[in-house]
Amino acid sequence: MKSKTVLPAIHVLLQALEEEGVTHIFGVPGGPLVPLFEALHERQHIQPILAKHEEGAAFMSEGYARVRRGLGVCCATSGPGATNALTGVASAHSDSIPLLALTAQVSTSVFGMGGVQDSSSGNRNVDVVEVYRAATKLSLMLQSGQQMPQTIRRMIRAALTGRTGAVHLNLPADVVKQPATTMDRAISAYRSHVVPAGDTAAIKQVAQILHSAKMPAFFVGHGVNLAGAWEPLQRVTETLHIPVATTLKGKSAFPERHPLSLGVFGFGGHPLAEAYLYSEAIDVLVIVGTSLGEFQTNGWDPRLGSCNRTIVQIDLDPQMIGNIYPVDHSIVGDANSILEALSDTLITLPPTKPRETYHILEQMQTDLPRYYQAEALQGESETLKPQAVVAKMSEVLPEETLLFVDNGNCLSWAGQFYEARQTGTVFFATNVASMGYSIAAAIGGQIANPNTPVVALLGDGAFGMNGLEIHTAVEYNLPVIWVVLNNSGHGMAYNGEIMLTGKSYLTVFRQPLDVSAIAHDLGAHAFKTLTLATFEESLKQALALRVPCVIEAVVDLEEIPRSLQQRADTLKAFFGK
Repeated sequence: MKSKTVLPAIHVLLQALEEEGVTHIFGVPGGPLVPLFEALHERQHIQPILAKHEEGAAFMSEGYARVRRGLGVCCATSGPGATNALTGVASAHSDSIPLLALTAQVSTSVFGMGGVQDSSSGNRNVDVVEVYRAATKLSLMLQSGQQMPQTIRRMIRAALTGRTGAVHLNLPADVVKQPATTMDRAISAYRSHVVPAGDTAAIKQVAQILHSAKMPAFFVGHGVNLAGAWEPLQRVTETLHIPVATTLKGKSAFPERHPLSLGVFGFGGHPLAEAYLYSEAIDVLVIVGTSLGEFQTNGWDPRLGSCNRTIVQIDLDPQMIGNIYPVDHSIVGDANSILEALSDTLITLPPTKPRETYHILEQMQTDLPRYYQAEALQGESETLKPQAVVAKMSEVLPEETLLFVDNGNCLSWAGQFYEARQTGTVFFATNVASMGYSIAAAIGGQIANPNTPVVALLGDGAFGMNGLEIHTAVEYNLPVIWVVLNNSGHGMAYNGEIMLTGKSYLTVFRQPLDVSAIAHDLGAHAFKTLTLATFEESLKQALALRVPCVIEAVVDLEEIPRSLQQRADTLKAFFGK
């Protein structure tokens, strides 16, 4: 037990974050935020990272949290600083990423008196606590210095337990300087470290169902990556030789060079995954750790939840069970613990007989090859094809590379054509689906794992939103590689409008962004490529340089991902004719 001392409240907060293992805080300074930066300077334990924009800071902390598999922290000043960060924080929360957003507030003595950037709700301005309440698990304002020990414990407990997510703490400039008593126990003592392991009887029942199934399949999502359940998933599926498809956000939950890998199903999906999961021969489908939203299910295709198959759903959140498709069996709990128990149960059962339906997968693989070759995808086309670029990334990048994928057509190209050869290495943010995500998130990921190659895949539209964060990587000498697919505009919107209405309205830039020139001026090493061969050479050089690098690949705007065509059909159903 530690001895108690009295410190300013902001020091008690930072002490708790230090104990939690936080090494960096991402943010942009501002007047009421000075006490935080002052305390960081005095303590010299957590390094502040100066972003260009608060949204970028939030995404950096999100990428840091994903790779570190722990708490990420961002900070923003009052008023516009707090509202700028909201998108990134909401994105983290929607994807169940544990993140603490610290926002400053003017001194309580001037609430409602017209103080600059007062966001306490009393100055015809936003109530920032209320704004964040709808986008986080917990949003509070610190009311007194003595509240800090209990408040920070509550914040970290909310962020890291149960279904993890983002939390928000608003810090008035005068209150954080008030005295607070330090905690007598480590911050980790104030929350549970036990995860729900699922009902034992239900696990045994599911094991028997899988053991006797004729043609089972696993469909796994982001929850497997969050739980780090890669090894037990592989053990279970190898024990019974069960093919595995993942959602787009669940990509890298299962190694994609494994003979049982079907690839991604849903948006960004592989034709093989769709053919197999839609097969009427499947008698058992095990769904693990996915909310089964539009992207995950090809617009809630009823064939996935066919009444002719037994549906088993495993999820940490009981509200997800049966939310989209009716289920026959369910297990509520942590994916890692449940799959571990399922694996242990399966090895006690008699060996399975060879299934008569194994040849179905072999036949499908003949008709729908699982893997792609970049040069074949490029063919004789004079304009660089984005799918060929992404396939070439698979061929060149080391298997341990951490890949952050932005929103837009990049989702489809990466989902279908990039091979996640190592588990837990590909990251999407597809719930809020904010463009510009990967630019900043990759920076946080590189800080969390400085010895591993980190790459971001994005379009020029996303680059236009958060591209200045490349300067942040330059300032801290972080060797992130950004691959920018430049098609002179917002390709997904352009292609989608053409398919939906026959013409495009406001999607293409009149003056295309000169991405490589901008990157060069920001201090990054920049490449511009027009051919697959020069792209390959540029990527190899960027890996060898170990400095911030931007590779601009000028690609074909008219190349439409197959997933986008499928989504266009879904949207037509939404909009009506």
